[in-house]
This record gives sequence, structure tokens and C-alpha cells, in this order.
Amino acid sequence: MNRIDHYRKKIRAARANGSLTTRTRRFLVISVMRPIETLVGYARLSREDQRLNVGDGFADHRGNPREHRADPDHLKRIVAAYRAAKSAQGDADEPFAVRGIWAEWISVHYEKLIEALQDDDLGALSELLENVFRERCTAGIGGYDTYVRYRSPLGPMYIKYVWSRYRNMLANLGFDPQNVEFPNIGNQVGVLVGDRVISIDTLRHAYHAVEMRDLLTDVSNAVCVEIGAGVGGQPYQAVRIGGDSIAKYLVFDIPEVAVLSGYFLLAALPDRRVRLYGEGPVSVAEDEEYDIAVFPHFAVSQLPDSSIDLFYNSCSFSEMDGTSSRAYLSVIERTCRKYFLHDNHDIVFTFTNPDGSTSTNIIGSELVPNPAKFKRVFKKPRVHGLPEDRAFTQYQYLYQRIAT
Repeated sequence: MNRIDHYRKKIRAARANGSLTTRTRRFLVISVMRPIETLVGYARLSREDQRLNVGDGFADHRGNPREHRADPDHLKRIVAAYRAAKSAQGDADEPFAVRGIWAEWISVHYEKLIEALQDDDLGALSELLENVFRERCTAGIGGYDTYVRYRSPLGPMYIKYVWSRYRNMLANLGFDPQNVEFPNIGNQVGVLVGDRVISIDTLRHAYHAVEMRDLLTDVSNAVCVEIGAGVGGQPYQAVRIGGDSIAKYLVFDIPEVAVLSGYFLLAALPDRRVRLYGEGPVSVAEDEEYDIAVFPHFAVSQLPDSSIDLFYNSCSFSEMDGTSSRAYLSVIERTCRKYFLHDNHDIVFTFTNPDGSTSTNIIGSELVPNPAKFKRVFKKPRVHGLPEDRAFTQYQYLYQRIAT
């Protein structure tokens, strides 16, 4: 599908679900404000930052001998896990049905991935995953959007401005940005730093990984859960920066997106034991032989009571149907024994589903766990934000379970 056909499909989907007018208005505002902020921000950069190497960072890396090639055994495991998840998805509780914006994104962005998975076409799957950060299936979760922005007018200036700002935020936490790692996987896009391509999202993930590490300093063998990990960049940074303090890190995501994080984490962390869905129980017992797990979103309900030290979510609770986010919150209230950290926006979205029903999200400020069980440590403006995010009011929240 070429880009024009892709946008036509997005417009048809937006018209069908009733969001076209709102999204068109937001697009027009962004189209005016983004160039202004980009030009002003770039002009304020140091000469050194204005010369950041984005040209080589956005070059095609697939010819580089250091670039990862998909492991056929990994692909077979990923296909098996996907099929197991899709087989079980029909029996999932109704609140975990995929509706709203994510139903649209799966139908618009994931056709090629789904076809390869359903056909058991490992060649096509390998080709897509080896280029995953430039494929449409990473729209909205890190990768493709940055690739498109770079190729737009003022693109290199935009990347240098936002990247430098995110790097400075990380440095202000006391973490040296030179110590940020990222493997040569998926044809990454960003700034070339030595022999590593460091993206804008990687700097954001490292920032939150430092936050997680600091929260868990007094927790031994911590068990962490991330709901909606995208391509897997946040889990990677969390276990690298958190080190031995994190005993288990579990990801729960829509089956199609779980394919992406499963691929990345298997390739990026060969020294860690990665469990995919169907390879063992959804259990966090100490004797379970895995360090990282990637499971479908609906399996989160299988977590045992008071078993998770840290729940983390970034931006997806306020994107999903409100019934779904309430179901996740119920699981968090039941299973979280320490911290609930998330950042989400405060914009109400309403979509018309194919069956005629409506889907409305819950804004971040209203996603509050039971105050009899959790206290709010802070609510503060979200630290990170792209120029186009100015159209959203966004906050970061930390809740802590009240000791009994």
C-alpha cells in the first residue's frame, strides 16, 4: 500500500468512527505550531547539537554487518505465541475487547504483519521485523512516526531539537546520556552516537528506566509489569539500567503489538530468558524460569493478588476504551503491592464502533486507584512531549499502595 492509499484508508476509518472532524482540526493546529517551535528550538541549540549526525542515523542500516538478522527459531516462537494468543482472545473477558483508536490502528497499520503471521510466511515476517522501526506497524508506538517526521520539511531540525531536549532531561536526572545503549535491531532511526543509533524514544525510555530503578532501590527481586510496551524499548532500558534489582519484567499488549516487542526483546537480550505466550504459565513465582515475559493484554487478569511491585503505563490507558482501562485499573488495585506509575493525556475521545456502539476513553486524571488502598505521591505535567503533543494536556502520576 503506497502512502496516498494509506492516508485514504485512515481518512475512511476516521470518518466511519466519527473522529474525522476532531482529528482534522488537531492536524491543522499542529501543522501551524510544529514548524514554529522547531525553528525556534533549533536556533537555540549549540553549534555542536546543530551538527548532530542524523544523516547516518536515518540511513538504511540493513547492509551493515552489525545489524541483527532475524533468528528463524525466534520467528517460529513468535508465530506460535501469536496464534495461541489469537486462539484465546475470543474467550477473553469483554472489557479486554480491542475497540476505539486501537481497533482502527490494527486495521490500518498491521495488515502486512497479520498476513505474514497468518500465512506462516517467515520470509515476509523477517523482512518486516528487520525494518520494524520504519514500518507502519510502529505508528503510534515509536519508530515509524519519527521516520516520517525526518523526511518532512524541517525534519532534520526537528529531530535535533527534540533529541537534544530529551538528552538534557536525562542528564538532569544524573544519568550520563553517553551510557545509553541500544542494539542494532530493526533498522532503528535517530542520531548516530559512536556505533549506536539512539532515537528520541530511547532517551525517553532511559529516563523512565532511571525513575523505575530509583523507585525500586529498597525492593529486592522486584516484579514489574508494563501494559502496552510498543516495540519493547522501555523493557529493554528498564532491565539494562535497573540491573539485578528487577527479577521479572512482564509485558502485556495486544497480540499484534506483542509480536513486535517479543521479536525485539528476544534479539536484544540474548543473556535473558524470555517467555512468550504459550511457553509457560502467566505466573510470577520466583521459580518460574524466565526474566522477561511477553503476554497478550487479556492475560493480565491471571496475575495473582499482591504480586507486582511496579505497574507502568505510558499513554495507552487514555487511548483505549474506558471499559478496558477500568478493567486494567481493577487488576492493578488487586495485584499491585507497591507502585503504579503512568503518564496519560486528558483529552476525551469518542469513537463509533463498527457495530454502532460508541467507545469513549477515560482521561488520565480520572484513572485513579481506590484511595482507601493507594495514595497519590505526585501528579505533575508530563516531562516529555513532542511539538505536536502541545494539543494535549498530559500528566505523569505516581501512586503507592498504603501499608496495612
